Amino acid sequence: MLHIAASLAPLTADDHAAFAPVLQALRFRSLAAGEALLHMGEPGEREFFVLHGIISTWVGDAQGRAVTLALHEGPTALPPAVGRVAQQCSRVHCQALTPARVAEFPAATLLDCMLRHPAIQRWGDGVLRAELLRRADREWALAALPAAQRLAQFRSQFPGLEERIAHRHIASYLGITPVSLSRLRAQARPR
Repeated sequence: MLHIAASLAPLTADDHAAFAPVLQALRFRSLAAGEALLHMGEPGEREFFVLHGIISTWVGDAQGRAVTLALHEGPTALPPAVGRVAQQCSRVHCQALTPARVAEFPAATLLDCMLRHPAIQRWGDGVLRAELLRRADREWALAALPAAQRLAQFRSQFPGLEERIAHRHIASYLGITPVSLSRLRAQARPR
């Protein structure tokens, strides 16, 4: 777990003891493909490490369609609760797209560690900063890049993922229809 944490933001060997309360609070869950980790509206003040597998973060739009906000391929972490939760309830759905294993712990445990240990506060700030940059990059790409470039960027960011999850999730993440994604994929095939 410490290896995953250190891969997300700087965390030195000297900081490991300060991270102990988080490690002690961990609870592990295995999810089948299609199984929900979180539903919008349910209590959501937890933090999650994705140990392996792929988790989608999504919301329903005004027409009831699923809109993929992010894809999280383990080992990684889901976006921090501060960005996923409003009024103690999850603002998003999180669903396993492949069999997955996650470790979860109360967000309050991490907050307590951050308040007690500046190194853990710097780590938490680093994780939050990385999530903010990821969101800003995606927002910019949706507004500024044509669909073909967004697909190329997706392939670069998530190598091999295109063959592992349903294309409707990828199309939604790219802000295009599944039909448009199919056309883009056909155009990219060698003739």
